[in-house]
Amino acid sequence: MGLSSLMRYTLFMESGDYIGNGNGIIQFRDSTAVRNMYYDSARLISGFEDAINGDNESTLSADEYQGMFDKNAEDVPDMVVQKITSLIQKQIDEKKGKEQLGELPFKTYFRYLIKAVADYQDETIQNNYIVPAEMEVIRTNRKQTFLSYAYYDKGLTQALFYYFWIRSGFLYVNWMWDGVNSHSSITKSKLENALADSDQFLFLRTANSELRVRGNNSSVRQWCAWEIGNFYNKHKEEKYYTSFYDRAEPRNDILDTFRPMKEVIMGEIKC
Repeated sequence: MGLSSLMRYTLFMESGDYIGNGNGIIQFRDSTAVRNMYYDSARLISGFEDAINGDNESTLSADEYQGMFDKNAEDVPDMVVQKITSLIQKQIDEKKGKEQLGELPFKTYFRYLIKAVADYQDETIQNNYIVPAEMEVIRTNRKQTFLSYAYYDKGLTQALFYYFWIRSGFLYVNWMWDGVNSHSSITKSKLENALADSDQFLFLRTANSELRVRGNNSSVRQWCAWEIGNFYNKHKEEKYYTSFYDRAEPRNDILDTFRPMKEVIMGEIKC
């Protein structure tokens, strides 16, 4: 098992349930489409994370991946399965264009699957997300956590927002307040204010980092390093990182002072 029991499957199912129950903390043009997006995403990745975190992951084959995918796809609309399959094939074709491929390992197919799911989720959210008018009204008096991320994954980051919200916390995700389709750069002063208002800092790791792809154990982009340094100057403690598939703590000079998030209780990250 990884350092944390938290997985994408759990986050996606919980988000679908929360939206389906009519809890409109975030508004959508079509809330049913977003709810179904989360349910379909969870169904497609069902069982894969347990396999990746299992002791025999290295012995799993491409055929076993396909068998799991086909079984999961039985419970997902054909249109969604076709979209995900097309997005996975696109990644395979791009890799073939760069190097000679033999049979791809189970872990590689899993990476392609979660990337395809992320792309599908991004498209659905972009088409349906409505920017809240007032962040302060939504936040109320909850403990705030600043989410730092080096890549856009709107489905996962929004699911993390719900995860914190259900547990009496508030996760500051800048795209949710700046606009899902906004191309304007977020000013440092705006981020500085959000960092100053935050009691905790959460760094969203990439899947490549957690799965130890190409020796990239814990890459930290320049702007993330700035956010980390800015928070450290204000608070020093309460710094955490997501750990869905880690088997051991990452080795990185910047993240050495961080701890893996295992769960959230009353808005507080526990490790």
